Parts: sequence; C-alpha cells; structure tokens
Amino acid sequence: MGMKRIYYAGGSLLTGDRIADAVLTYAAALANMRRADTVEVPELDDTGIRSSIRLLIGPASQLYAVPEPGHPQELIDEELVAELEKKAGSLKPPKALPLRPDDLGSGSDSDILDA
Repeated sequence: MGMKRIYYAGGSLLTGDRIADAVLTYAAALANMRRADTVEVPELDDTGIRSSIRLLIGPASQLYAVPEPGHPQELIDEELVAELEKKAGSLKPPKALPLRPDDLGSGSDSDILDA
C-alpha cells in the first residue's frame, strides 16, 4: 500500500491508495448513471499536514490517479472506503433474471390485465 495523487480539473490531491481507488470507482459508477455527488476526501497537503478536500464527481468528472512513492505514511480511512464502495455498488443496474415458465402465465392478454 502507499499513496496516490488524484488529478482533477484545477488541481490534485494526495491520499491513500484504497481511498483513491474507491473515489475513482464511485466516480465511474456515478458517471454510468449520469449522476453526481460530492465526497470529502482526506489528503496530505504540500507541507505533509492532513486535511480534507470536497470533490464534486459525476458524469463530467475527469479524474485519474497515479502512485506517488516516497511517502512514509499512508492515509487510511476504512469508513470512507466502505461508504464509497457501498454507494458505488448501489448504483449498478439490477441484473436481469431468466423467467421461469410459471412466471409467464397462459400468455393471453387477460393475464396482463389481471396483474
């Protein structure tokens, strides 16, 4: 594990690997659903002090992350990672299931009207 720098319109932020991966996964899920959200992401600023930044992510977001070696500490926020993974998972379209013969009824128009 290590650190990654997320680049976005207007700047970049340095955060932990898992956090960066979760942000990008959530951003992709939002984009696929044509939705947007804001997330607060922990970062290390240029002086090495921990702070946070709010990002607006969605269909128009152009984010990418690259590994940034040479940092003795990694930012870890398991709660944020779990929250972003859950949100990304909830944005996936439902899977289609095959119909069973019992689900189809007799096939007459009256079955549709009776439903």
